[in-house]
Amino acid sequence: MGKEIFLVDDDPDFQFIFFKLLKSLRKQYSVKFFENPKALYHHLKVLHTREASDFPSLIILDLNMPGMNGVQLLKTIRHSRSLPGEKVQQIPIVVMSGDISNEGVQQCYEAGADAVLHKQPDLQLMKATLQSACDFWLERDFSVSTII
Repeated sequence: MGKEIFLVDDDPDFQFIFFKLLKSLRKQYSVKFFENPKALYHHLKVLHTREASDFPSLIILDLNMPGMNGVQLLKTIRHSRSLPGEKVQQIPIVVMSGDISNEGVQQCYEAGADAVLHKQPDLQLMKATLQSACDFWLERDFSVSTII
């Protein structure tokens, strides 16, 4: 099975742009969209309950969403007793936001984000940012032998 990205963003326009940019990258990935954090959390719980092996390889989430925001979702995923185990805890989570302060970046990392990226207003910059994130989180070999 190929690598899959879960994207959580309440803006359908950004979902469409993300999908188009993702399809233009050097390597193809499947993507599953969630329009709010609760939908993603519920889906992860279902996967965990079924002991499924089809967890995503990467989660990208928007910071500013109505209801539960990105920081709250991060805390819920990283510290949830109903999502224990290595499979969920080892999924890299990248926060993307078009408007984030230094304090917001710090809150994301404290909540368990693996990276915080700026949603670029220019499509070519956004594509380059997305390509870099996918190269780093999906194509690198994180085995112990490469770290030592």
